[in-house]
Amino acid sequence: MLVLHDLPHSPTKHRSLQKPQRSSKRPGDDTQHIAKKRKLDHPSRPPSHFWDNLSQVPLTKNALRELNRRAPTEPRSWLHPEDRYRRPRTRHAVATRRKTQPLPAQEFLHQCSSADRAQLGRFARHGGPSLKDLRGYRQAIDPEMSSSQSSLGRRKRGSRSPSKTNTTPNTTTTRSTGPYDRAFQQHLIDHHIFPDGYEYPNGSVPPEPENMEDICRALKQPRASLSPSLFSKDDFKKFKRTDAHATKESRVATCVMPIIEGDPGDTRCIASDVPFTNLEHLTDGSLVCAKPDIYYGARPEQLHPKLRQELDNFVVPSTQSDLPIMPNNFVEIKGPDGSLSVATRQALYDGACGARGYHSVQALGAPELPYDNRAYTLSSTYHGGQLKMFAHHPIQPLTPGEQPGYVMTQLKAFAMTNDINTFRQGAAAFRNGRDWAKIQRDQAIAQANEKVNSLGIHSTRKTPHSSTTEAARDLNEGPSTSILEDSDTSADELSLDFKRPVKRSRSPEKQPSTVASTPTHDADQRGKDALPTSKPNAFMDGGRFNLTLPNRAGDDEI
Repeated sequence: MLVLHDLPHSPTKHRSLQKPQRSSKRPGDDTQHIAKKRKLDHPSRPPSHFWDNLSQVPLTKNALRELNRRAPTEPRSWLHPEDRYRRPRTRHAVATRRKTQPLPAQEFLHQCSSADRAQLGRFARHGGPSLKDLRGYRQAIDPEMSSSQSSLGRRKRGSRSPSKTNTTPNTTTTRSTGPYDRAFQQHLIDHHIFPDGYEYPNGSVPPEPENMEDICRALKQPRASLSPSLFSKDDFKKFKRTDAHATKESRVATCVMPIIEGDPGDTRCIASDVPFTNLEHLTDGSLVCAKPDIYYGARPEQLHPKLRQELDNFVVPSTQSDLPIMPNNFVEIKGPDGSLSVATRQALYDGACGARGYHSVQALGAPELPYDNRAYTLSSTYHGGQLKMFAHHPIQPLTPGEQPGYVMTQLKAFAMTNDINTFRQGAAAFRNGRDWAKIQRDQAIAQANEKVNSLGIHSTRKTPHSSTTEAARDLNEGPSTSILEDSDTSADELSLDFKRPVKRSRSPEKQPSTVASTPTHDADQRGKDALPTSKPNAFMDGGRFNLTLPNRAGDDEI
C-alpha cells in the first residue's frame, strides 16, 4: 500500500473587497507611510492543496513529481539497524549479514524435505500468499558490491560525499512540462469553469450564450483590408511561407500573427506577455497567474478613477498602471512543437478571468449578480495554421451561495494556410471579433461611468468570487490617497488632483485634523474569504491513490 504523507502548507486565502480606510496620518507629517498596493501571491507551481482538492488526479508529470515529493525516503532495508548508516569494515560483519539474509527460492527448496515441498506445492496450487502488502514497496538494494566499487571504497575510504555516487534518478524532466496540464483543467472543472464541449455527469451540457448567433454574424462581415486589391494571392503565399518558417512560438507571435491581426488600431489598448498578478485569484489561490500572449483592453483613463479603485483586483490585470484594463479579448499562440491542449486551457483560463471582470462591471450598483446568459468576452488560439475563436460567459452557480461558473464555447475555426479564401474568412473573423469586443467593452465602461457621474450608487453590490454582500457605498466619497508600488505614473499626473496641505504649526494643539481625501490611485484594503472545503482526494490517502491513465499521449502526459 502506497502511503503518502502530507506536508504542511500555507494555503492562499481569498480576499474580498472592503471599503478603503482613511489614513490617520496628516498630509504634512514626515513620518507618514504611503499606502502600498497589495501584491497577490500567485504560486509558480501547483502547491499541496491544489492536489488535495482535486476530485480526480490524472497521470501527468506534475502529479508524479508531487507523489515523489511526498513519498518518504526509505533507508536501505538490507542493512541491520546498527549498520544501516555506516559502511561494513570487517569480513565478520559481511558473513553475519549474509547469514541473516533470506535464501534464494531454488536454494531454499533444495534444503527442504519431501514433506515440506509437498506442503508448499499444495499451498501454491491454492493461489499462494497474498502480496497486497508488497505493492509500492521499494526494492532492496543488492548488498554485494562489485570489485570496482570495493577497490574505490578502499582507496577513498574517507570520502562520503553523496555527490560522488553514481546514482541516476528514475524520473525524467522535459522543457515542455508546465502548469497547464490535465490536472490544471480538472481543477478548473472542479470550480465550475468548463471548457468547450464539456458534459455534466448526467449527460447534460452547460448553456450556450444566447447571443452566439449575433457574434457569429458579426464575425462573418467582410473587411475592406482583405479585398483582392489589398490582399492578393502573392500576399497569401508570403503568409504561408512565413508560417512554415516560424518554427518557434516567438516567431509565430512576431511574424505570423501581425499578418492576421492587420491594423490593430490604438496600440495603447494592446499588451502582450503581461502576467495578471493584480487580479484576484479565480479559484482557491493555487493557480499560477494568467499570462496571455496578447490581450486587448481599454485605456485606464476610460474608466472612472473611483471604479478603477473599486474594481481594482477584477479589471486591472497588472500593477503597471498604464497597461490596458478590463480585458475581454485574448490570444494564445503556440509554435509547431507546442501543445494545442495547453493553448486551449490557457485560453479557458484567460477568458474566465476576463468574463469575471466584465461581469463585475455589469454588477456595479446591483444588489445581486446579474446573469443574462450572454457572452462579452472572446479568446483565440493559433497553432499549426489553425485559428480557433471562443466565447466566454458566466453562468449561475449550481448551488446557491457558491461562486459563479464560466463556460467556454467555440465560435469558429479556420485553416489559415489552406487557401486564400479561408485566410480571408479567418482574418476577417479575428479582426471583427477584436472590434466587436471593443464595442462591448466601451459600452460597459460608458454605462458604469454614467452611474458614477450621477447621484452615486447607494445600493449594495456583489462582485464575482466575493462571498459577502458589501454594505451601501457612495462612490462619490473619496478614500485616502495611495500611490501604486512600482507604478509608471509620473509625479505630474499624481499632482493633478492634489491639494496643498495647510501649513502645520509646531504646536500640537494647532495642528489640523483633516486629511486630503482626493483619490488618485487604487486602494489595497481587502478582506479575506476562507478557502473552500477540501474534497476527498487520492493524495490525502495513499491507499486511495489512483492515477487516471491518459487516452492519448500529450506534451504534459506520460
